[in-house]
Amino acid sequence: MAHDIYADMRIAHDECYTTYNEAEKLVKFIEEHHLVSKTDIVWLPFDNDFSNIYKALTNHGFNIVMTNLENGQDFFIYQPEKWDIIITNPPFSGRTNLMNRLISFEKPFIILQATQFFNNQFAVNYLCQYSNDFKFILPRSRMSFLIYKQEENIVRNDRNGASFYSFWLCYKTNLKQTFNQLPDSGNERIIERYDEQGNVIENNHMNLFNFDAPSIKVTDVYRK
Repeated sequence: MAHDIYADMRIAHDECYTTYNEAEKLVKFIEEHHLVSKTDIVWLPFDNDFSNIYKALTNHGFNIVMTNLENGQDFFIYQPEKWDIIITNPPFSGRTNLMNRLISFEKPFIILQATQFFNNQFAVNYLCQYSNDFKFILPRSRMSFLIYKQEENIVRNDRNGASFYSFWLCYKTNLKQTFNQLPDSGNERIIERYDEQGNVIENNHMNLFNFDAPSIKVTDVYRK
């Protein structure tokens, strides 16, 4: 029987995955601003083969090392032998432990966070302590996330985006400005849908009547 890659999403409330559109926008920004070299090793510590961040980075020719709990590799006690920068969408909970671990490496990272980040005093303290090292990539629009829809038994995003604002937090990158806008791609209102094995659901009738959004090839859509 095929493995259900979304099993944990039915239990954990902090499992929201990145759409391919958002992952592609970030990777294009990274390329345009030369934040990561193609010779750098990008560590994805919370991803798997279905990850949209993994797919977008791979499609653009970046060098990837990927670890996850599914393979018994706990981010908080394990790290690859060689890596140069972390790029990931981590779980929403446990920000204190996450930031403690990330800062301890003294290496660059780009992580997705929501405005709830500023409710964590330890995270804010790090921003103040290392103020010269932190930069922000700010999407023009609220991001849309892939979440498990129990009534449909699929994973998909919503056209109108999340109820909260999200951003990419950068540490020790070569961004010159503190605040950097990430322009819309025009695909923000497109719905991405996946079955339990992470396969794209091709008969996406929800997009047929979305005349405001540009067309998107099914082969361009991946998970996380």
